[in-house]
Amino acid sequence: MPDALVTAITNTDPNSCVTAYCQRLAKPWHVSDDGLSFIAVWESGLLNGVNFQRHHVTQGFILKAYRDNVGIPTVGCGHRIVPTDDIEVGQTISLDRAREFKKRDVEIAERRLNSDVFVPLFQFEYDALVSIVYNCGAGQGADNIVMKVNSGHYDAMFDFICTYRVGNNPGLPPRRYSEARLFASGVYDASH
Repeated sequence: MPDALVTAITNTDPNSCVTAYCQRLAKPWHVSDDGLSFIAVWESGLLNGVNFQRHHVTQGFILKAYRDNVGIPTVGCGHRIVPTDDIEVGQTISLDRAREFKKRDVEIAERRLNSDVFVPLFQFEYDALVSIVYNCGAGQGADNIVMKVNSGHYDAMFDFICTYRVGNNPGLPPRRYSEARLFASGVYDASH
């Protein structure tokens, strides 16, 4: 049984005490394997095969660097290529290097959530937040989602996530709906 969330006196009898428990988890959180697969499908289109953009996907990774739908050089599992990566569009990287990029990018998202979210979460709620922060970035892209979840209004998160930072990108509303559904109900369905 988890540690008590709170102990409270329930009436005027000082010997009357109830210990309350919560099924939500406390920190430090770690993304689950289901959460990692969920992210991989949304970032690459599928886990193995040829995706809708005709990129070859291996274990959730696109190994040939490409420009995403807004022109950003990308490789692996949605990793934005930066100059220090020393990768050009069209170049192919190893599966191990792609895994390392994803590991580093997930750690950045997790570090932000573990340091700034102060309410308890179910595993699936946390996994949904990792997917959002992985996609939006751990900096300013995560500010409003962190603030909203910290309000403790879990029931309002579905509607908030559905419209979170979608802008004019037609691919984001289905992803946000899927992330909102994951947050609200624990359904790890990233099909699109």
